[in-house]
Amino acid sequence: MSHSKSSSIFSFIFLGVSACFTILGLCQCAKPVKEEAVVVSQINTSHLDTLYSEIKVGEDTVGFIHIYSEYPDYHMVGDEDEGFACVDDASRASIFYLRQYAVSKNPEHLRKGRMLVKFMLAMQAPNGYYYNFLWPDGRIHTDGITSKPEPNFWSWRVLWAFGEAYILLEKGDPLKEEIHQQREKLVSKILTEPSFKSTVTDTTNGWTFPTWLPKTCGTDQASIILVGLSWMVQQSNLDGAVQKKDVLELMRHFADGIIMMQFRSKGDKQDGAFLSWENLWHAYANIQSYALLTAGQALKDTAIINSAMYEIKTFYPSILSNGGLNHFFVRVVDGKSESYDAETFSQIAYGVRPMVWATLKAYLMTGDTQYLVQAKELASWFSGNNPAKTPMYDPATGRGYDGISSAESINKNAGAESTIEALLALQALESYK
Repeated sequence: MSHSKSSSIFSFIFLGVSACFTILGLCQCAKPVKEEAVVVSQINTSHLDTLYSEIKVGEDTVGFIHIYSEYPDYHMVGDEDEGFACVDDASRASIFYLRQYAVSKNPEHLRKGRMLVKFMLAMQAPNGYYYNFLWPDGRIHTDGITSKPEPNFWSWRVLWAFGEAYILLEKGDPLKEEIHQQREKLVSKILTEPSFKSTVTDTTNGWTFPTWLPKTCGTDQASIILVGLSWMVQQSNLDGAVQKKDVLELMRHFADGIIMMQFRSKGDKQDGAFLSWENLWHAYANIQSYALLTAGQALKDTAIINSAMYEIKTFYPSILSNGGLNHFFVRVVDGKSESYDAETFSQIAYGVRPMVWATLKAYLMTGDTQYLVQAKELASWFSGNNPAKTPMYDPATGRGYDGISSAESINKNAGAESTIEALLALQALESYK
């Protein structure tokens, strides 16, 4: 994939449509990158294409992604309690396929991206939120704890995927109007959630946290909403049932809550990290910096951007130098914040891709090549620069492996999440080789 063919597409996706503005006190756009020779792409959609299939839901045929694929023969596996396909995977796969179509112009990438969007459209519940899981016979799992239409991850991932699909689908595509209608209904529901209007804080182990984010203080979930809302305010007039001022107000409120959860303690190797929930940081879904850079642009708020840049400049290098990280906790002792109970394993693709995206976005916003170098180093986890010294993505098959259990052991299953997250990381990075 050549840089010239794809960089403008991904710059637009990562930067949004807002103009460059003052960042960290410097007014600059991303520096132009020199034309480079065509490089061999590591992106192989073969395994994801195998995970992809189609099914009739209601009166329509939609695409879906099998959730599990197990070693050694990589047969497809569902979950007897949950189902065999879910919005969580379909949303991310649709983003990958549509982004890939923007570069490849392969009609199959567009077709699969669209069919996965249709899956999400078929999963909206009457209350505006989304069911998550589907049974093998095409019935929607309506009452499982991980499938109920409630303010939870799967609804936020739909909001995010809709934003990407809206800009990547071709002009006049009828799915865009369906996206518009469902997104308005979803965001109307989000704006009426009483808990999101709170200004109350709470504490645990001396650490103060907000109570107005999803699941009380879930910064990981709030971050996905921020990305989706950032797209929406740039794509819609918002002068009807959903008012732009209300969306912007919620975005600022969520950003304030996420920033409150940033661990600042000079000299502590976890300095700069955005905690995930209460006094816990975990790697998976830790997309806070990418979300704050995205929302900071939409809101034209340098303080929000600076907070994200601090994590990228301070905490991410610490993760690299310490061989990765699964989780840690913080507490306040005698007025000083400190981290404790850090664990290195397990490590998964969903803990790496968000850092790659955030660091690439920092590069695109500042033009500082140190961030491009850092993004490549973070992404090298997939090629074997990890504690197990084992590739976690196989370009020959397109499989993303399910995780590193220890320095001596990896999980060789290749489920949907691991494969999609690996592909999303490499897809973004390859545009800037």
